[in-house]
Amino acid sequence: MNTSLTVIFRFMNFICSLGSFAWSFLQSLLSMQNTFGVMPDLANKIIKKNYMIFNKISITIFMVVIGQIGYSQDLLHYDKPAVEWVEAIPIGNAFMGGMVFGDPYKEHIQLNESTLYSGDPHNSYKSLNIRDKYNDVIQLLKEEKYDLVQDLVQNEWLGRNQQSYQPMGDLWIEMDHEEDVFDYNKKLDLSNATVTVSYTTNNTIYKREIFASYPDHVFVIKLSREGQGLLSGKIALSTPHEPTMEISGYKNRLNLNGQAPGFVLRRTLKTVENLGDEYKYPEIYHKDGSRKEFAKQVLYGDEVNNLGMYFQTSLEVRNQGGSVKYLDGSIVMEDAEEVIIILTAATSYNGFDKSPANEGKDPSALVDHYLEEVTSFSYNDLLSNHVDDYASLFNRVSLEIGESSEQSLLPTDHRVELFSNGNDVNLASLYFQFGRYLLISGSRPGSQPLNLQGIWNKDIIPPWNGAYTMNINTEMNYWPAEVTNLSECHEPLFQAIHELAENGAKTAYTMFGNQGWLANHNMTIWRQAEPVDNCYCSFWPMVGGWLTSHMWERFLFSGDKKFLAEQAFPLIKGSALFYKDWLIPNKDGYLVTPVGHSPEQLFKYEENKRAAYSSGPTMDMAIIKETFHRYLKAVEYLNLEDEYKEEIAVKMNKLLPYKIGKYGQLQEWQMDFEDGDVKHRHLSHLYGMYPSNQIHKNSDPALISSVNKTLERRGDGGMGWSKAWKIALRARLFQGDQALYTLESLISLITDTSHGIHPGGTYGNLFNGPPYQIDGNFGGTAAIAEMLLQSHAGEIHLLPALPTDWSKGKVTGLKARGGFEIDMEWEEGKIKKVIILSKLGGLCRVRTDDLLQSEGDVVINKVSDHSMNPNPLFEYMDAGSPIIVDESKVESVEKMKSYGFEFYSKPGKKYIFYTD
Repeated sequence: MNTSLTVIFRFMNFICSLGSFAWSFLQSLLSMQNTFGVMPDLANKIIKKNYMIFNKISITIFMVVIGQIGYSQDLLHYDKPAVEWVEAIPIGNAFMGGMVFGDPYKEHIQLNESTLYSGDPHNSYKSLNIRDKYNDVIQLLKEEKYDLVQDLVQNEWLGRNQQSYQPMGDLWIEMDHEEDVFDYNKKLDLSNATVTVSYTTNNTIYKREIFASYPDHVFVIKLSREGQGLLSGKIALSTPHEPTMEISGYKNRLNLNGQAPGFVLRRTLKTVENLGDEYKYPEIYHKDGSRKEFAKQVLYGDEVNNLGMYFQTSLEVRNQGGSVKYLDGSIVMEDAEEVIIILTAATSYNGFDKSPANEGKDPSALVDHYLEEVTSFSYNDLLSNHVDDYASLFNRVSLEIGESSEQSLLPTDHRVELFSNGNDVNLASLYFQFGRYLLISGSRPGSQPLNLQGIWNKDIIPPWNGAYTMNINTEMNYWPAEVTNLSECHEPLFQAIHELAENGAKTAYTMFGNQGWLANHNMTIWRQAEPVDNCYCSFWPMVGGWLTSHMWERFLFSGDKKFLAEQAFPLIKGSALFYKDWLIPNKDGYLVTPVGHSPEQLFKYEENKRAAYSSGPTMDMAIIKETFHRYLKAVEYLNLEDEYKEEIAVKMNKLLPYKIGKYGQLQEWQMDFEDGDVKHRHLSHLYGMYPSNQIHKNSDPALISSVNKTLERRGDGGMGWSKAWKIALRARLFQGDQALYTLESLISLITDTSHGIHPGGTYGNLFNGPPYQIDGNFGGTAAIAEMLLQSHAGEIHLLPALPTDWSKGKVTGLKARGGFEIDMEWEEGKIKKVIILSKLGGLCRVRTDDLLQSEGDVVINKVSDHSMNPNPLFEYMDAGSPIIVDESKVESVEKMKSYGFEFYSKPGKKYIFYTD
């Protein structure tokens, strides 16, 4: 804690002590008859009114002090409890997630467990084989009968709807408060990942402190009070899975046992029947296609052969003073001075390929183990374990943009509502750090990777199943992992890729007859590799390359050759092997994918016809270019003699180049089709610009121009994740003010809680939506980092896309490729000081808009704008020259003035640079 905040808190402790003394004195007067010459009840009202005035004076003084000497950069705070789920505060220890509502009278914490999914790995539709209809599809594509291709693919090449991420339950803490509540405050301190709720009633200040501990696998809730009132009420558990709920307990222990659905169908039964897909769902349809008697979207227990994952949620209650006891399905607390609730959970999940119903773990044994492990820990022990663990990650990076203002002191939901007025630029810092908080809270070694909802979900049938949508959303969840110094949080994704590749190798062979492994548009905890559901977007066997790009980035940031050799390379190679067998020559001799689509977008042809599938769409080709390139580079770095090296090198040189269309835009498809929706939310064909490093400042200027034109045509709207992607792309184009404009649109208050597709914004609790999905948060955090630091194009570029309104700021701990960490200060839009920590040593190349001087005896050399960095960790791709339909539509690209220099660094040494 810095000195200013220490002063604040000492001041507030003094105020609170004074208030407690005054209150105790006034309370003692109540015991006298005819106090102040009036009856005691009237005296009580007078005292309470004066106490409230005293409180308001204290808060006013506190706000003045904060306004003078600063405030916490990392605090979300609210002046009322949550009513809607998207107003609650998220907490998590990666294994469990919770949403804290903060109601003074009846606290509600909605609970999740990261492995709790419906279904079973052995119940899916895998009878898919493209070979029977492959030649028919190719012929139809040659004849440009795209609508018939789409019908055939949707009817013959798609599986069934995947299973859903499930809510686990709810914790309820009902307090015996009979009087009104005032001085309410709810806050989340990002610096220690602790939620605090405080309020005053019945002459007593009540407080709740809530945190989720990763090292101890528990949630901890401490109830305390200051004043003469005591803690009385009851603690209960419930679950939306009511058909399987069992409540038990004894003494201070409360258990909830249940079983998740063995089958969940997001589509309505009518939709399934209209598609003729009854045969894919034997759980609810007979072989003749008729509905079974109990057919519905959610099946439990004996309705589905007793399939479904078991789970247990348990808590133990400790008390000081008074009593706590199990009674009629809840824990009753009476007249306690302090109560501590320790909650944990587990499921029968035993791996992606084992039935949790028939081959699962015992959740009761796991829960008993977790609670026994913390038996000897005091509350302070648990808090210390949690804070030490969490802060070791969170404190690696700090960010301050601008200065606090009066608007910065408002409750967080009001700050979001007003953000676009430009008077509270520092909210961007909070949003950035909130994304890092969510990543730490939701994804740690040993946990599951973050799905569309992260680990937070209240619905049995959540939007898009709460699954892993891998044509952008899953990958976006992990964009901040390396650059914001949270590499450990990447681990669950890497583990999932290994698991997916096992199923993906089987699917590549049985469905395609190809080598290697593949994945399609979606998966769940059961790691499906086949195309699921009835959406045309589901058939997209391109995912492997995008997923393994995350492993390649880990290597570039860390320089870990062991990781490259043992974890990344086998998966990169497997993906490359599938692609090499999937490619075919087009009429010009270029290699293209035979059947592909640009995720979720349609194209127009023959006037107003629309379709999805064609050969060689741009994103397909970009992912294959990247995968082949990285496979060959890995072979080189690891000094391998691989039998497929020559074949892949030859095929890489024959891949279809990028193409620039009739509007000067980067073409989305091999043919210069019209957009089905020119404002479409996806930006798939810009993959090469971001998150890839194929198109960059050293690329052919025509490519950069075409990306800019594409963004102009797409516009700045879209869902939250789409806006986040656009911010990152604008940053790569060095368009800081435009990036901020879109960021202000992303951080705009929304109250719509529906599940439909709407323009994206931010709920009061800083979640992205509507509907709520978490990728926009992570994409926004990564995009802000991209505005401040880039290292994808052979050098570390400092403040490459700094908006005019962010004229002053400071950041510490951002990571660059090559194993470097960066601290920066800037004023009036210019760098003031830079500290570069070299973790690995080696050549460090830096680019700035300002001329810097070195501190110390380091030798620096100027570098030209386009020279290749010999440090292999700064390697980037050359996208080559594009095919251009109309040269007149290609706009010139303004060359920005900048300065480049380089120096050789030593491992563990810091290098300081500054301006005059």
